[in-house]
Amino acid sequence: MRDQPVPDLATRLATGLGTLFGRLPDLPGLAERVAAFVACIEVTPGRAGFKYIAPEAQAVHAGILREAGEQGARIFLLACLLSAVRSTLRSGRADLLPARVRAHQFRQFERIAAHDDSVLQYCRLEADVFLKELGLATLRLYAGASSVIDPHSGVGRSLLWKAGLRKLPGRLLFFVRAGGFRPYFEVHVHKLYLDEFNEAGRNECYRCCADLYSLYPDVLGMIGGSWFYDPAVEAISPHLAYLRKVPESGGARVLYVSHDTQAVGNATATSEKRRALHAAGRYRPASWTLVWIRRDQIAWSHRSDVLDRN
Repeated sequence: MRDQPVPDLATRLATGLGTLFGRLPDLPGLAERVAAFVACIEVTPGRAGFKYIAPEAQAVHAGILREAGEQGARIFLLACLLSAVRSTLRSGRADLLPARVRAHQFRQFERIAAHDDSVLQYCRLEADVFLKELGLATLRLYAGASSVIDPHSGVGRSLLWKAGLRKLPGRLLFFVRAGGFRPYFEVHVHKLYLDEFNEAGRNECYRCCADLYSLYPDVLGMIGGSWFYDPAVEAISPHLAYLRKVPESGGARVLYVSHDTQAVGNATATSEKRRALHAAGRYRPASWTLVWIRRDQIAWSHRSDVLDRN
């Protein structure tokens, strides 16, 4: 375990904070308000997800917004983000992570410390991208190569009947085998870090989940929700088939959820082929949920590690 944060990283964080403070108006108690905001985030209730912002933190942010305007509030939130990373480093909590996860977590800390002004566009209290950054900074979320990992998620019981009553008994038995509907690790793609969104990075994410079960013995498995778990995607975009097929090879299940506008938007956003097929009525994007039971994922991870060593 480290006695102190990595010196270069600590220095960059301190320098970055000093620069951000210098860009804000002469606000009373600025450093104390940043510290108060971060402290509120660090004591998030156990079952609250990474998007939860305590009323006290919201009040601190509202005060900055009134006094410094929207741009000042964005700079303030970026300062809070750097301060949160620094606080996590000083606490030593990151050093207690499984080695694989710790390596990815520090890679994200380094990336956050090396920010430029482009990140300010995402620094809004309700912005998904900022909340993921803050989650990484405070260990509300864990870094897992291709994705971030939320340890406080779950499956809505409505999933049981999303595919109709005929499928309900089978789905119910599956969740009985899993042990229930929560808690699960949930994996999310993070827009500010897509460097490892590929098959190797995805497999590394699954291994990170398997290692994290040692810290979360009550977590039942891993879940994810996306259009790319749809079996129809394999024929249209075969390069994405690994996103479903690799977990399925380890015992995971993909469960239909719905045809919806979000699935259409996400599935057609980056592919001319999928857009054309959808426009021609030959492809109807759908949302699916992937569920990987804990013991099956751990067994897959052990097999995967053996294959990698060989």
